[in-house]
Amino acid sequence: MRTMRWVPFAGLLLASAAAVSAQAGQGFFDGMKINGDIRAYDFTRHYSGPVAGQSAFSLGGGLNVLSGAVDGFSAGASFYTAHSLGLNHSNPALVDGTLAGYDGINTFGQAFLQYQNRRVLVRAGDQLLSTPWINASDSRLIPATYQGLFAAIKPVTGLTISALRLTRFKSRTSDNFSRTDLYNSTGTFNIGGTPTPGMAGRTEPGAAALGLAYHTGGLKVAGWGYEFYDLAKMADAQGAYTFPSRGALRPFVGAQLVRETGSGAQYLGPVNATVYGAVVGVKHRSDELSLGYNDLPAHPGAFGNGDVVSPYTTGYATDPLYTTSMIQGMVDRKTSGHAVKLAATGFFLQHQLRVIASYADYFNTLTPSYSSATTSEVDLDLTYFLKGALKGLSVRDRVGIARNIPVVNRFVYNRLMVEYDF
Repeated sequence: MRTMRWVPFAGLLLASAAAVSAQAGQGFFDGMKINGDIRAYDFTRHYSGPVAGQSAFSLGGGLNVLSGAVDGFSAGASFYTAHSLGLNHSNPALVDGTLAGYDGINTFGQAFLQYQNRRVLVRAGDQLLSTPWINASDSRLIPATYQGLFAAIKPVTGLTISALRLTRFKSRTSDNFSRTDLYNSTGTFNIGGTPTPGMAGRTEPGAAALGLAYHTGGLKVAGWGYEFYDLAKMADAQGAYTFPSRGALRPFVGAQLVRETGSGAQYLGPVNATVYGAVVGVKHRSDELSLGYNDLPAHPGAFGNGDVVSPYTTGYATDPLYTTSMIQGMVDRKTSGHAVKLAATGFFLQHQLRVIASYADYFNTLTPSYSSATTSEVDLDLTYFLKGALKGLSVRDRVGIARNIPVVNRFVYNRLMVEYDF
């Protein structure tokens, strides 16, 4: 299996760590940190349309190793695995492949070297990334990871300037890194993306991004510029302000703006997308109630009638728009329109029970590829966190019901997870 090519590389990281540690007399092994998770996941999706429902079970997790630092240098690696244990249906058409693919997964998703001090971080290799439009999308067994270079500096308190260049991508269902994205999705590759004509088998040079984030008091602002090579250029700006407490309540407001045009060869065709967003809400300790809105104007002749090109979140519903839900978001539909979403998060039983609930309406521009003028979704997410001797163990159930989805009509998701974090 090509995945195992990273075993020698991970060994080299540890050997290098040992050599430097021996010279320094301390550091790499003395300060080593090991953590991870074990996750059992039962997954079902049912449709009221002509498409057969699917289900899947998988057991897996991740093991993360980060060495201690010597003169600011350290090394890290993460091994991920996911397997059905032979418990899924023998007919692949009735199996949801987004948990562990169709054959199981064993992969080193992270293997990196880094330098870090109080103000600077530079990391090279296979790694997790956490930016608005390039992120881990960790809602299955294995997160998406990226191969490349990431750097961040904090010149003054509250300000972070980040830059990245990624050359390869490993989706949640892939064993290996490749020069692809989620528009290259096929029946058994990058499962869960959005297959796009002409993209299967095509490779791209990856992406680059530059970001700035500032936080002071109740104000948070961030701006990112992305280059998805040969696909699109994106500018993303978001900001939020939480007002001083009024009694036990803390009102907040936020806004977001996305502007995108084509890049290079424009393999997806002309790109012309603009997204406006606003959110208002109130916080009470850890509880929160919010109302979000997004508008994505139509641009006939452009990709998706003016839709956003998002190579590393499309089909995953993990983009940063205020109205993205568990099953669907505006980006994943390849059409324009607007949406509104009401969401609430509450903690009960001395924070052992977390409840997340939301309702969203999507108003869509009809196109030859999208045939539903309105869709909706209601989601309920319950997590129970155990304490005492079982601290680290949680049970989570996520239920989503989407209506008027093209072809499948009513779409019911249920995701049951038992997880132990260590």
